[in-house]
Amino acid sequence: MKVWVKLLISSAVGLLLGIFLPFFGKEVPAVLIQVGDFILSLGRYALFPLIFFSTAMAVDELRREKRLWRLVVRSVIYMMIISLALVLLGALLILLFNPEAIPLASRHESALIFKSWNETLIKLVPKNAFEILTGGSDFLLPIYALSFFLGLHFHFDRTITQPTVSLFNSLSRIFYHMNTFLVEILSWGILILSAAWLTQLRLVQNIQLYTQVFVVLTLATAVTILGIIPLILYFFGGKINPYKWIFAMLSAGIAGFFSGDSFFSLSFVTRMTHENLGVPRKAGGMNLPLFAMFGRAGTAMTSTIAFFVILKSYTTYEITIDQIVWTVAFAFLLSFALPSVPSLGAYINLSLLCSSYGKALDTGYINLQPILPVLVSFAALVDVYTAGLTSFLVAKHEGMVRDVSPTAYQ
Repeated sequence: MKVWVKLLISSAVGLLLGIFLPFFGKEVPAVLIQVGDFILSLGRYALFPLIFFSTAMAVDELRREKRLWRLVVRSVIYMMIISLALVLLGALLILLFNPEAIPLASRHESALIFKSWNETLIKLVPKNAFEILTGGSDFLLPIYALSFFLGLHFHFDRTITQPTVSLFNSLSRIFYHMNTFLVEILSWGILILSAAWLTQLRLVQNIQLYTQVFVVLTLATAVTILGIIPLILYFFGGKINPYKWIFAMLSAGIAGFFSGDSFFSLSFVTRMTHENLGVPRKAGGMNLPLFAMFGRAGTAMTSTIAFFVILKSYTTYEITIDQIVWTVAFAFLLSFALPSVPSLGAYINLSLLCSSYGKALDTGYINLQPILPVLVSFAALVDVYTAGLTSFLVAKHEGMVRDVSPTAYQ
């Protein structure tokens, strides 16, 4: 059975369970979250080793083909352009639809914990390189950096490095096969994640107060996936059928939406970009982990919308040009500061915006905590599609993409 079929079935069944399970007791949501955490961990199980061995091989192959730095530069430029475009889209939709203020929370919340850039740099280059291999499950950047650095040095003497290159190539293929197997299993695990997602939403009191926020987020996501991405694909992707491409990324999109986790969904994105979009593993192995850490266009867009909603709730005045420029600039820049936040990225980015803005908004993000599952889900969905788009365009412009029939899509 195709992966996308499994995901549609399991997510539909999970949503049905999410409607009825809360009636069976208050402990049900807690159990669903615990099982969901196990599924998220399973999704990452083979990911870090896969990236470690695949990135080094990708860097080595691309370097030998004299394509490496061209692909790196294109990946970074495309990533930044798409992130800025979606932040501007989020700001535009808020100005056009002008959603109503949301109720302000009276409770206090402890500070959110995430790695600062100072801590990120320390963890990136520890005093002992082997510490990287025993790091936390949320911090992919040191693994990626070490692998990239190793790949750069595979070329210096092929007589010496060839055994290591062969070992890395073999292990890369083994872990890719393992990841493929896990994706098949995780396709059914989405049942639990979707049930937990809806159960948490059903427990939100007065959820109708957030209806307009849902509408703007849904519209922004629809415009991005069904409007902006097709236009980009048509004009910059060789005038291909964009909706066939969108269907090719459906499996990864569903996984991203219900997990809200960029590393969990990376397991699906890695497989779907290669098997459905025809992106070679050497291209995806180099830039897909980069996009999972830094290419958070959906996170930037979602946090922009959320921040403007909070700003409107704290003041009766209209949003000024200065506030728009500040929000767009900071939402764009802060979205690149989340390499150690694979989940809750939109919420963390929103908290950073609020604390940076000040003026009584330091803890304003708490007001959207009740709909946290919605924020991170829409952010992760768009992140998945923009990562696939960027990787595809980079490979397409290098003439590396192979055609794949829609009948073969997983």
